[in-house]
Amino acid sequence: MTKNFPWEFHRDLTEERLIAVGRLIVDGRQLAVDLHDGDIGDDGWTLGCRASQFGRFRILAAVDGEVFPWLRVIDRSRRLIFTIGEVPVRIYRGEADEPTDRTLHQSLNELKQLGFSFDERDEGRDLAYRFAVETDIDGSALAVRFVGLRGETAVLNWDVPLGLDTSIGGIGTPATDPVELDAPSVGVRGRETKTGE
Repeated sequence: MTKNFPWEFHRDLTEERLIAVGRLIVDGRQLAVDLHDGDIGDDGWTLGCRASQFGRFRILAAVDGEVFPWLRVIDRSRRLIFTIGEVPVRIYRGEADEPTDRTLHQSLNELKQLGFSFDERDEGRDLAYRFAVETDIDGSALAVRFVGLRGETAVLNWDVPLGLDTSIGGIGTPATDPVELDAPSVGVRGRETKTGE
């Protein structure tokens, strides 16, 4: 049987839980985008650092405040490894199907937790579970996907339904209403057309 949804890999990976964590990540990233100020020296690096830290902070605050009883932390360091129920998860910015070596790396604590969470024969046991945050040129989140990676292959690639505005516009600008244009003038370049013939 082919599995298409996170909860088919593990019962703790419910849609409701993934949306809740996805919202924490996106809210942190959006605050970083809102505070970004190139006039005082902010650049892509500072934006990325803030977005990562602000999302990390929201997850840790939710854990410490016991907002979600199913959310716990394995590693509070900058790389942040947390669990949704029993499943260890991390976050990265980038395309869901283009993970980096750093994204694919699994710590010993993460591997141990996977061993506790899955039966030895379960195909989900050897996956690296990640939230992939796909961003626009200004750093705002375009999509959040929950992925299960086996090597560089996204065995699981599920779009977290956060209601993000993914309308298409110019790069870094919101989409506008369509504009009606006249039909183009078509002809061979360099030849003048004669009227009346």
